Amino acid sequence: MKLQLALLERAARENRVGHLLLFHGGSALHQREVALRLAQILNCPDAGSEGPCQECPTCRKILSGNHPDVSWLKPLKATIGIEQVLAWQEKAYLKHYEGDYKVSVIEQADTLTLPAANSLLKVIEEPPERTVIILCAENAEGILPTIQSRAQLVFFPNLSEETWLRGLAGMDEQEAVLAFRLSGKNQNLAADVLQHGVLWLQEWVGKFRTAVEEEDFLRLFALFPMDKNQALLCLQVMAVQAQEGIKNSATRPYEFLAIGKAINVLRQQANPRLVIEVLALELFQQGGARYD
Repeated sequence: MKLQLALLERAARENRVGHLLLFHGGSALHQREVALRLAQILNCPDAGSEGPCQECPTCRKILSGNHPDVSWLKPLKATIGIEQVLAWQEKAYLKHYEGDYKVSVIEQADTLTLPAANSLLKVIEEPPERTVIILCAENAEGILPTIQSRAQLVFFPNLSEETWLRGLAGMDEQEAVLAFRLSGKNQNLAADVLQHGVLWLQEWVGKFRTAVEEEDFLRLFALFPMDKNQALLCLQVMAVQAQEGIKNSATRPYEFLAIGKAINVLRQQANPRLVIEVLALELFQQGGARYD
């Protein structure tokens, strides 16, 4: 990984970097840090073999998110839609304001809808001059094959728990450790758990389990309101727990499959309350759930 990033930075310093990079795997936080560093190298007037200077106005603007030629695009809800990409597309073709390169970073690019991905492809096929597009994704397989084939792929291995924790400046370490373990060591999921709150998530999952164990539909009312991202987060953590429970013979495979089905349905723009209630009813019909 270090060699690959070193070669990428060298290409950036020598103005040989490809116009489309696809970061996949590992931690979204690590991908974001590398994207920021590349944007700085491409635009810093004093960038050298050690990287950007980090002191000039350009470096400071990029780091603070205020550079006019460095943009970030991420899902407004559960996906990146066509409207977001069309708005970004207009900006992509504008002239450079003050930087040598325009850098566009698209986070969670594997959540692009098909129309959005096709719209993005048009820009990739006819890229603006001195523009670098960086796609960040947990899973490269979630990216349209026609986009993958045009990108330089950069794989990020998973960080160790210790390394991941070091990157969380200012966070409560005990809470971060718990989030990491609740996520099944999935660093991106752990970051989402921290963002929404470990205590809130544990309470929500506990209430859902109680409702299912007691087959009490009325108890589900206390779980709402919640938005789609919150529902998706809870279901993903429940899927991790169910998967671990199967290994210990504490959970039936059906429960893991039912939760996986609910996650897929929710990602297709379904109503989160309806998805949660249907999942609970399916588990009721199977005689509740086991969480031994």
